[in-house]
Amino acid sequence: MKKIKNMFEKHDLIKISLIVVLVTIVLTWIIPAGNLSGGMYTNASYIRQGLADIMLSGVYSANFFIQQLMFIVFVGIFYGIISHVSGYKALVANIAQKLKGKEKIFVVGTSLFITLLTSILTQTYTILIFIPFIISIASKMELDKLTAFLCTFGSMLIGILGATYGSEGFVFFVNYLNYYQTVSITEAIAIRFGILILTFVLFNFFTLHHMKKSTSKKKEDKINDLFSVEEKSKTVKTWPMVFFFLLIFIFTILGYVNWNENFNITVFTKFHTWLTELSIGEHTVLAYILGKNATAFGAWDLYTITIVMGIVLMLSLVIYKVKFDDVLESAIEGIKKIIKPMILLLLIYIVFVFVYWAPFTVTICNWITNFADGFNPFLASLSAIISSIFHIDFGFTGYALGDLFASTYDSSIGIAMIIYTTLHGLVQFIAPTSVILWFGLSYLEIPYKKWIKYIFKFVLIMFVLLLVVFALLTYV
Repeated sequence: MKKIKNMFEKHDLIKISLIVVLVTIVLTWIIPAGNLSGGMYTNASYIRQGLADIMLSGVYSANFFIQQLMFIVFVGIFYGIISHVSGYKALVANIAQKLKGKEKIFVVGTSLFITLLTSILTQTYTILIFIPFIISIASKMELDKLTAFLCTFGSMLIGILGATYGSEGFVFFVNYLNYYQTVSITEAIAIRFGILILTFVLFNFFTLHHMKKSTSKKKEDKINDLFSVEEKSKTVKTWPMVFFFLLIFIFTILGYVNWNENFNITVFTKFHTWLTELSIGEHTVLAYILGKNATAFGAWDLYTITIVMGIVLMLSLVIYKVKFDDVLESAIEGIKKIIKPMILLLLIYIVFVFVYWAPFTVTICNWITNFADGFNPFLASLSAIISSIFHIDFGFTGYALGDLFASTYDSSIGIAMIIYTTLHGLVQFIAPTSVILWFGLSYLEIPYKKWIKYIFKFVLIMFVLLLVVFALLTYV
């Protein structure tokens, strides 16, 4: 037992990820992969994954999630460079100084900001744009690393649990369900918003309690800021940097809130059409400049915001007079700092690849639902938990189990959506297949054991509360 404990003292996240990959492979050997068609389950027999599949899975993992991985690389480059810009250093130091003594306001305010963005935006990864900035401020304020995690990555998990209009997983989940029956993203949205508020309040109650008793100045509790900033220069103006970050925030809101479908606001689509059709003679010059893949606000993919970040970065380098050689060195340094979290994400995505190739979760979920005739919220909850552990991407749940929703949950589709969405989010707080959790723990160097020790009470209480809500919605 002691040897096992010692084995996970160093590089615990990578070791646990490798074990999860191994467990997933083993499950493909003992559980048949199933398919659902017309409400009927068909056994597709065993699709056992072998040595060649293991080697190929890494390639497919990178291929499936290349957009997310490339975005993380760019965030690393962005902060690797901008953390050496004098205006950014001064901005971080100034904010930290002004918020000194107001740590609780900063933590709860930041948590609210991150939670709402995650719950509303169509792309979860865009939130990562702001997190290194917030963590650098938290580091200057001398907050402990767990508190920094809670108000950033932890708050992203709240937003995923209480998804209202956003998170790409939930958006694709609904889109796939629509292949089988008409479902709106606003289905039971008042209840989902209520769950979001409940989760936020409970989570931050635990956060403030942790801050109250956290007086330790131990080295292992201090934030190891990947993109730490040096002391500021007293003569540097910060207003250009304030403007730049405000600009990124505005474009994030404009680009990743689905104005058209969610709020019936068509002005951005019309503006985009008008803008790209402007011509000089026979040439639509602006359309040429923007590119053929340019989309209207509200329909941006993950790459688009990097254009805004790139422009901001270039303007910052010009205004604050940064040498080109320093830029190259800082960019390389930024990539190096983000490598470990990226490796972890690749390992987690390999789990998705194996489940995609051999969907044994369909067999398990179908088996669970057959224990009762019609809709049962507790069996649906068990199915949601299992699928959330292995599917990684919540959208894949809609793809793999959409037929199950149509045939078994048809009369209770709104409740089923709430169950799967909220429990998917709750599982992300503890599962070793949670992308945001794993990325955040790696970023701040927090051991998984320490995190579980802290969060298990919150997860347990939240799980009981959700079961009560599910039961009331079903039987009252």
